Amino acid sequence: MSFAQSSATVTPRGSGESRRTQSFTGENYQGGNVSYRIASREVFTLPALTFNNNKTTPFYERPFAGTRWISGAGTITTLGVILDANGNEVFPFYPLSSAKGANASSTDEDPNPNVNDGVVVNYFSSVTRDSIPAGDYTFIVFAMDLTDPGLDGTGAIVMAGLEGGGVSTTPVTTIRNNPTPTPLEPEGEQHTLTYSEGAEGWPSFYSYSPDYMIGMNNYFYSYSGGNLYRHNTNELRNNFYGVQYNSTVTSVFNESPFSNKLFKTISLESDEAWSTTLATDMDQSGFISNNWYEKKEGAFYAAVKNTNQVPASLDSFVLRSVNGIGSCTQFSGAASARQFDFSVSIDSIISIGDFLYYNTPDNVPVLGGKITAMTSSSITVDATINGATAPQEATPFIISFKNTLAESNGILGHYCTFMIESNGPSPTELFAVESEVMKSYP
Repeated sequence: MSFAQSSATVTPRGSGESRRTQSFTGENYQGGNVSYRIASREVFTLPALTFNNNKTTPFYERPFAGTRWISGAGTITTLGVILDANGNEVFPFYPLSSAKGANASSTDEDPNPNVNDGVVVNYFSSVTRDSIPAGDYTFIVFAMDLTDPGLDGTGAIVMAGLEGGGVSTTPVTTIRNNPTPTPLEPEGEQHTLTYSEGAEGWPSFYSYSPDYMIGMNNYFYSYSGGNLYRHNTNELRNNFYGVQYNSTVTSVFNESPFSNKLFKTISLESDEAWSTTLATDMDQSGFISNNWYEKKEGAFYAAVKNTNQVPASLDSFVLRSVNGIGSCTQFSGAASARQFDFSVSIDSIISIGDFLYYNTPDNVPVLGGKITAMTSSSITVDATINGATAPQEATPFIISFKNTLAESNGILGHYCTFMIESNGPSPTELFAVESEVMKSYP
């Protein structure tokens, strides 16, 4: 017998009871004529399986959606779908209102669903199959709307079979009362696009979103909120319907894309300085404030700086501002003055003001505190800063991370995308954006 179950992230809470929370993936799934928000998506590699669809047999001998009631009043149901490697629905578990068809309710239903007696309520797919071939299968559990805060339970989509092996996890998806599909809403900022006949493309994206638009008598008109507007008739730039927007230009430096380079500066051939953000395929932290630019020979010039994010993101640990120290022999003291001792001499490159990180057993650097004092064999940190925690291991591996803003030397990558931004209502002109680049020699 084999089991493969899809579930979301476990969040333990309460006295000995593992209750569950949804872990949204940010994806949607079109089930019939309804869009569902995905709470959990997992892929399992399964052998060939056969099923017994006779409802007089145990439920675990056929695919099912299992639900366990925890608290509250009402009916709870697990919804989702099992897909094959080609994305075809093998076993759908939709509600009665779905165009995909009704679920078959089983004889394994909880006779008393409002009592926490540990009985599992099970629902079966509207599609029955005698067997499935070996391969990869995607288990998707849908998120539900929370209509009754007191109703809680756990559930999972389960593939069961009489032959072969499989994968087993714990069912952990939160089940909500009255499983209503989450409506699909536009994600992100909406834009109005302009088409250029000369460019044969869509060169500009505008932040405003009118109700209607029309070109008439050499003027462009739009409606918003029942009001009529004529465009390009005043000196205020990027002001639409009483809202002032910023102007942005996005492009890329991609000369010699196979060479690893340091992008060190930005110069703007413009009549004003623009705020600038930069990102490469290796570093996402470049930026220049508009007041950092200096005007030199008619152009605005500034060095590229790095953001100083604390705790640092994982992408930042490939930078040269990271220095390994070694495994500490012990650590002790209160969070305000926690001391880490070492059996090796601490390199002089480590400085007060740097940030100390320790490695977890999963090889993930975690902030341990800000360095406040040092000796030749010990480091004292302030672990009361935001994001700092104490190591769980007795002798963790320690690294230091310098202030990346103060230690900036450009951003490293094969190419560099940049976005420059102007936030004023006055007209401005921009002719060119240039960068001083040097080849990196590790």
